[in-house]
Formats: sequence, C-alpha cells, structure tokens
Amino acid sequence: MVLSDDALALLRSSIRSVWALELLLLLRRNPDRDWSNADLVRELRGSDVVVQEALGGFLGAGLVVALADGRHRYHPAAPVLDQWVEEIAQAYATRPSAVIREIFAAPGNKVQIFADSFRFRLND
Repeated sequence: MVLSDDALALLRSSIRSVWALELLLLLRRNPDRDWSNADLVRELRGSDVVVQEALGGFLGAGLVVALADGRHRYHPAAPVLDQWVEEIAQAYATRPSAVIREIFAAPGNKVQIFADSFRFRLND
C-alpha cells in the first residue's frame, strides 16, 4: 500500500465505504463551502442516511465541523489530518483499487463481515 501507517489508520477507522471517501474528497475540494445534508445527497446522489453516517464518522475523526445551522464544512482539527487525507486522495487517484481493498478490509466493515459469513469453516 502506498499510504503511511497513519493515513492507513485514518482510512480504516473513519472511511467506511467508497461513497464516504468520495464525500470526504468532495468536502475537501470545497473547504470554504458549508454543505447541508440535502446538498450532499443531491451532489453525490446518495441517501440522507448514508450522508449522516459518513458525516458522523468524519466528525468523530476531526475532519469536518458541524455548524449551527446543521451544515458541515471540511475543517480538520489538526493540519496533520489534512496531510493524511491528501495521502489518501493521491493514492485513490493513482491506485484506486488498492484504496478500495483497504476500505473493504477494515475491521468492522459490514461488507467484509457479510462476505465472511459465507466462508466455509473447515474445523466446525
């Protein structure tokens, strides 16, 4: 993988889907814009539930801030967070399949848990 350990840890802990990554990169490309959930749903053709879930993860990671009117803005709590997001963005631009594999391989990823439920257990 082309990511530093810290950027990889951020990816695995805070970005639960490719759609969430696309959302984060959209927010990052427009750091001066305040986004409503409806704006994000419309822009990325997602659902309100998916937007809320992704924003919750980003808030917890210190990547976005929630404004008083319910809007959100990309505003990392520390400059190093933006550096890690930049690493992720560069890796996604040059090696998207590697980044996607890391998202799906993250512990607790629902898609991976579902796929693992179909694995044959040889010792059962």
